[in-house]
Order: sequence, then structure tokens, then C-alpha cells
Amino acid sequence: MEIDLRYEKGVGVYLLNGVRVVLLPRGGLEFIQDYVNDIIGLATKNIFEDAMATIVYSFLIDLIKGRALKRHGDERMLDEISHLFEDLGFGRMYVVSKDVDSIDVGISGNFNSVLSVIKPLKYCFAATGMIGSILRVILGKNVTVTETSCRTAGGQDADTFHADISAGDGSYNYVGSKSYTTKKEVGEKVVLIKSESGPVVNSIPVEVVPAVFFPYLFSKLREMMGGGMHDIQYGMGFSLAKMYADYDLEGVGLRHGTSGFGILPYLLGTGAINPIMNEYGGLKEIDVYDSFNALHTDTANEKRCFFLSGLIGGLSYRLFGTQLKVVELECSAMNNSFCKFSFQ
Repeated sequence: MEIDLRYEKGVGVYLLNGVRVVLLPRGGLEFIQDYVNDIIGLATKNIFEDAMATIVYSFLIDLIKGRALKRHGDERMLDEISHLFEDLGFGRMYVVSKDVDSIDVGISGNFNSVLSVIKPLKYCFAATGMIGSILRVILGKNVTVTETSCRTAGGQDADTFHADISAGDGSYNYVGSKSYTTKKEVGEKVVLIKSESGPVVNSIPVEVVPAVFFPYLFSKLREMMGGGMHDIQYGMGFSLAKMYADYDLEGVGLRHGTSGFGILPYLLGTGAINPIMNEYGGLKEIDVYDSFNALHTDTANEKRCFFLSGLIGGLSYRLFGTQLKVVELECSAMNNSFCKFSFQ
């Protein structure tokens, strides 16, 4: 399929063939998984498999609904989707072997082991969920995926997976993406530059992730951990911001005619950001419209943008010259008009 990535400046979001996405620095998804794993341990596996399976399934269904992705024969469709996810920074999926009721696949350049985090276990939880949902969409049957080798465990040079295929279509959750426009070719066309380290946008190697992945993941973690998840989200975002240390964020701002926190929508697709200054010219608060962190995937009426708070706080020294502790005061997930952040 042809990738059509566009930046909608008015709302500060990226759309991939009409589906909202967020741009993470290369290795960002693995970093997030590892951060959670250090806190909750073995429970990480099921949560990340479920989150990636649900969101990739939903993403592909949205592309099919929008006619960007067409149903072809199984082999042709698998090849098309494999190229798509390679272009988005997830690595290249390929078939190792297959028979009537199973298929073995590998991923070269796998996003889930790109950082080579050494763990004493097979560790590609998110990739396992991704493969399961891709095969489920193509085959229309139940698919159970097991990781068979992983570079993060040490000693292997490839990530491979075994998928058992059974009758019935199973039960997959669907989380639709919010629609921002019904017109084609609206917004600024963004070219995904290909490099050895994956796609590049704004001179930064990226992973292009469906935006609803984050609110869905955090919702599942909140079900298990309650309010303690809020601090984990903040710490995750604050620490993830360090991955931008090697990149020229000021240069990104100059290219787009912005400065400070105004470059965050271009970096990530956060939603439009409006810094509010006080009477002395200092930063008073930040208002974020259409925050990706506030998208609803459940019915809870609560503030949600702790991950975005951490990202803003973690990047504050680079972008504003002062290290800030960021607190969300209002959230569009609570029916406020926008998300409001202040500083401590």
C-alpha cells in the first residue's frame, strides 16, 4: 500500500492514511516496555502482548475501512503489511516456514529488540502481539503466537515466532482512531526517509505508532495498578525524553518556525500546544489541544496525560532552559476543552 503520512498543523497531529499516529524516537516502544517491566515484572508480558495485538488489529481494520489497505490473497497481503510495518520502523517480517495449521515467522530489525536489552528470557512481548493480530486480519482465524528466539536473551542473531492457527475467528478488541478530516490530501505531506536505522522524520529515526496504543496501554495498566500508574506514566515520559539527547531539537524548531515547547507537535504529534506566559514574561502554563494521551479507550472520567506531562518535564531544559516538574490541571478526557498543565 502507498503510505500517505500528513501533518495537520492546525491540530498538531500526524495522520497515516487518515489514522492518527504518534512518532516515537527509534527504540521508544522497547524502552517503554522495559521501563514497565522493571516495575511490574512478569505481568508485563500479557499487558504488552494484549496492547499491541489490540491496537495493530484496530489499525489494520481502520486502514481497510479507509480503503488504503485492500484484502488480497494471503501471501500478497502478508507481503504488503510486512513492507508497511518495515516502513513504519517495526522491522521486516518474513516467513520462515508454514503448513496447514501453523506458520513460523521472523522479524529482521525488530523494534522490540532494537536496543539489545539483555534479559534472561524471550522478551519480544509487543512483537508477539503484533504478529498475532497481523495474521488474524489476513487469515480470519484464531492465531496463537509463541516467541521461539529473541536477541535480547543473548546468543541469538534473530527474533523468530511460531504461530498456531485454529478454526474460528476468536475475539479481538477494536479501538477506533478519532477522525480528524474526511478530505484526502489535506495537511502537509511528510516523507518517511529510509535509513539503516529505520524511517527518519525531522532528522530523527522514528517508530510510527498508532496513537491509541498509549491510552489503551495505560488503561490496562491502571486496571491492575490503580492510581499508582499515574506516577509510572510520568516517570516513563520523563525518562523517554532522554532519548532525544543526541538530536538537534533547536534545528527542528528553526525549520518549522517555532521554538520551545512549540516543536513537540512536530516531533511527536502530541496535539496543538499553546504556552501561556505570565505578566513577567515567564511560562505560566501549557495548554494542549487534542492530546494523544487523553484519547478515550474506556469509560473512566479522569485526568490521563501523565505520560505527556513527563515528556514535557523531561524535555523542558532542552526546550525552555529550565528543568520543570509538570502537573496536569485539566484534561479533555474529563470533558474539559483542552488539557492544561502547570509547573511546580
